[in-house]
Amino acid sequence: MVRAAGEFLDAPHEGAPMRFSDVRDLALPLGRLSAWVASEATLARAAAQTADPRGPSHNQHGHISDALARRVDPELLDLGMESMGASGKAPATGWLGVAFEVPTADGGCLQRAFEGWVSRHETLRSGFRPTGVGITDVEFERMTLGPDEVRFDEVDLGACTDATTLADTLDDLFNRSTDAVSWPAYAFAAIRSSKGTTVVMAFDHVNIDGYSILLSVSEIRELIDADREGRPAQLAPVPSYLDFVQDELALASEASASHVAVDTWREFIGDRGTLPRFPLPDGLPPGSQVPQEARCIPIITEVQASAFGAWCRANGASAATGFLATMSLAFTRRAQQIAAERGIETAPDVVGFRSLVSTHTRHSPHWAESIGWFTAIAPFAVEYPADRELIDVLALANESWATAKRGAGLPMPRISDLLDAPLQPRFVLSYLDARFNRSADRWDDWKAHALIGDVGPTDEVYAWINRMPTETYLTWRFPGNEVCGAEVEAVTKLMAQIILETLSLGSEPIRTPVESSAQW
Repeated sequence: MVRAAGEFLDAPHEGAPMRFSDVRDLALPLGRLSAWVASEATLARAAAQTADPRGPSHNQHGHISDALARRVDPELLDLGMESMGASGKAPATGWLGVAFEVPTADGGCLQRAFEGWVSRHETLRSGFRPTGVGITDVEFERMTLGPDEVRFDEVDLGACTDATTLADTLDDLFNRSTDAVSWPAYAFAAIRSSKGTTVVMAFDHVNIDGYSILLSVSEIRELIDADREGRPAQLAPVPSYLDFVQDELALASEASASHVAVDTWREFIGDRGTLPRFPLPDGLPPGSQVPQEARCIPIITEVQASAFGAWCRANGASAATGFLATMSLAFTRRAQQIAAERGIETAPDVVGFRSLVSTHTRHSPHWAESIGWFTAIAPFAVEYPADRELIDVLALANESWATAKRGAGLPMPRISDLLDAPLQPRFVLSYLDARFNRSADRWDDWKAHALIGDVGPTDEVYAWINRMPTETYLTWRFPGNEVCGAEVEAVTKLMAQIILETLSLGSEPIRTPVESSAQW
């Protein structure tokens, strides 16, 4: 579960800023809950649809293969609340979602908006189905429906008068609905009361990434507004993620073991033979996996982030690289603190930081408004003398990031193939700048919140640095124990201290943000 913690905290409840958080941590309004599921005719059409020759992306292929190995019960969606409780909880799928308020709307209006949005984005009309025998075969094919071939039916889930029951029902619904090898791999729901309507949606990663989740808010709102006002929706056509995938596959298929991306990874792995893990105590015995915990922890306000970005640019780096350098320094300083606490007197003269970094692949504005899974992984490593300040680490991190980005030139599964070595991420960082999203200035008014679902037991640590219109915060996902929880709190606190100390030493005057919407 996600818990907000830190200095100027509000939990992500009503009135708080947009954060990636747990559905159980939202003050969702109570009311009548409905879900929209694909109609029987639509499911029959999908089952009979001929195979689409367009292949999955490398990310999708790996994700679907993993899903087949731990397949969710294909007898999905017995949507009565009593039967869901009686049948037990569905396995966690790690879904991504969003909740936001819309004007009071009836079921027909919401249904037409959901159908219109799915019609708009081909990836949501496309899914995968296994072709082998047995549930663990990794052979599968794509099927894709046409723009006007998807219809939903509204299912009444009853009145929810208890916040815990509502949150648990939504979480179980979303886990049951986001199987990567069952189409559709997403669910739409809404809570309606005399006070208004709140839409809650969730998706499997096979169709969507974190930035796409944020794009969905303004599009669904516009479709609902247009329907209520009896006018065409003001949404320009967008290119299909499936076309992006085919371009990416073509480039990756031409790559050889001498590709610069492969060389970058080969050097990064070196003699270690493995990818980096969380470099601080995680409280786990070797080889163990435990349920994950997640926390939203604010770092700095947007006023402070704007000043920090100006300082970074004045020193030849982007704000994104500045946050990466800050996190690197925070981890090494925390390691130094732990060594001192343990009475270790001999400290290394040179310290380093290694992690994987999730970066976007929307390199052309052509894909800026498309829904899909536009991400790659870069291998990042930086070393510096142990006594250095952020100004020194920034320059070195800037050089290291330029090298790391070359590793993101090919999808990580393709890198694994060309290296003939399994690559399993265990420690991953990400940066998302959402300030310039089309509807970012309205998120607070709409009480919009991004959602992350549980992923099940694992030993992974993920950290997402999210720069929003009013704050920059970290969402952590980590092994759910006190030891690891204390370390992620300590690192986040150090990040804030480093940035504020740097700004206190002098920086350019605060400017209006000029960076384009970006991720690493």
